[in-house]
Amino acid sequence: MLFITVPLLELFLLVWLAHVTNLWVTCGTVLFTGILGTLLARSQGFATWQKLRRQMSSGEMPGSTVADAAMIFMAGVLLMTPGLLTDAVGFLLLIPPCREWMKGRVLNWAKKNVQFTTTTTVNGETRTYTNQSSEVVDSYVVPHREEPKSLEE
Repeated sequence: MLFITVPLLELFLLVWLAHVTNLWVTCGTVLFTGILGTLLARSQGFATWQKLRRQMSSGEMPGSTVADAAMIFMAGVLLMTPGLLTDAVGFLLLIPPCREWMKGRVLNWAKKNVQFTTTTTVNGETRTYTNQSSEVVDSYVVPHREEPKSLEE
C-alpha cells in the first residue's frame, strides 16, 4: 500500500507545484533539495561516524548513536528520492530534536511489538531470557584478569 500511495502523492504534489509556479521552478526545487539534503546527510553522517568510533574506542555502548546513524542514512535515501514529501521527511530526520522525537516513537513501538528471546548455556545450565514490555536489559563486558602468580609456586 505504501509503495502505491507515496509515489502517487509525490506525483500529485509535483504536478501541483508545477501548476502553481512553472516546470523550471519545480525541477529546480527537486534538484536543489536533493543536492542540499545529500550534503547535509553526508556531514551529519560523518560527525555521527566519528562519535560512534569515539564511543567504541572508549568502551561505551553506542546504541543511540547507531540509531542516529540509521536515521541519517534513511534521511539521505529520502532526500535523494525525487519528491516534496520524501524531502520534507528527510529534512526532518536531519534535525536533531526531530530525530530524537522519532527515536522515542520507534523505541516505544519496538518495546510493544518486538520480542527478543536469548538463550545462554553456562556450565551446562541453559537459561532463556525473553524481554517483557517493561523489561530493560543493560550489560557491559568485564575483562577477565588473572591474579599474578608468586615466584614460590
